[in-house]
Amino acid sequence: MRVVRVPKNCAGVLLKDGRAVLKEVEARGGVKINLGDDSAKIEGEPEREWLAEKVLDALSYGFRPKKALKLFSDDFFLEKIDLAAALRGKSLDRYKARIIGTRGKAKRNLEEMTGASISVGEECVAFIGRFDEIRAAREAVLRILEGAEHSTVYSFLERMAREKNREEPP
Repeated sequence: MRVVRVPKNCAGVLLKDGRAVLKEVEARGGVKINLGDDSAKIEGEPEREWLAEKVLDALSYGFRPKKALKLFSDDFFLEKIDLAAALRGKSLDRYKARIIGTRGKAKRNLEEMTGASISVGEECVAFIGRFDEIRAAREAVLRILEGAEHSTVYSFLERMAREKNREEPP
């Protein structure tokens, strides 16, 4: 049994539409979830509990249920960058705005170029994707946080994609 913290936004998603998302997480995860005021008790096989916890984490980071449920697949992973720790006291809003871009354009470009899904939260940036997709997206976001121009980061991602295509057998 695992007990995990569940923020209100995550609980709201789980309980919406007659608990449809909660029921799907339980069914796909092979677990039973009991929601409390600010926590959830997950019961099942240890590996299944861990996966269900990752899905709940993804929902709390702001991912839509469809994307979060991909974590039940062996090919998909969840990773995050703690902005508060990475930026040590600098203005988080400014850096989050650089990642998101005007009307979400930069974030959308990063997602399209890497294949990873990105969620920019209050204090973290989270990624869902395959290992190589997350690696590319994480590197791109870190470069943006370090002050690189967006065009430079996009060029870097294009170069990574070309190198990956060369390495893959036909």
